[in-house]
Amino acid sequence: MAGAALASVIASLAGPGAALAVADDGAENAYRYWSFWSWETDGEGWVYAAEGPGTFRPGAGDLVGLRFGVSGERDDRRAPRGGATYAEICGAEAAEPSMALVLDFGTAEEAPGGAAPPEPRAECVPLPERATVAEVLAEVAPPLRYDQAGLLCGIAGYPVSGCGDPVDEGNGQNEGGEENAAGDGGGSVGVPLLVGVGAVALLGLAGWARARRRAE
Repeated sequence: MAGAALASVIASLAGPGAALAVADDGAENAYRYWSFWSWETDGEGWVYAAEGPGTFRPGAGDLVGLRFGVSGERDDRRAPRGGATYAEICGAEAAEPSMALVLDFGTAEEAPGGAAPPEPRAECVPLPERATVAEVLAEVAPPLRYDQAGLLCGIAGYPVSGCGDPVDEGNGQNEGGEENAAGDGGGSVGVPLLVGVGAVALLGLAGWARARRRAE
């Protein structure tokens, strides 16, 4: 019951674009989408962001990441690869204010339709006052692609199509058996996947509209 209730909440907030991913949290499917993460310096690891990139306003010195990949029942959370810190990415000479941004386009096994994913990016970017992550992305990683519900579907033109598409379990997964973020042992597809999809889907109307105008 709790999973069904959470699915209903996420679907109502994120709109039709996210509803396709939460229609049945017991389904034998995985989903291909961009997930949104923040780097916790205390724990030295990636953590699912508590809100979407359209509402999250990073501070100077923050490190955020987005990862494209396939998540499902046996592989709920796939964080950006690597563990570089803000200091390692930006260095001592970074302009102020600035933030570090990691874009992980996933593996060839996760790519839709045999596409070749771009190489991961880690860069130091200027941080305009009160800018959201979506606005920063529009400046440094165009073109961005959204669906009609505001779900962030493509970054830097990747992938060229699709948005939260279901993937048959066992297809599109990493052959290397990549470990879940934060050492999570798996579990139900419901809550972790809903959080991952919701984190990128819940852009916030104002932030999404401004970021989309910049992207266009």
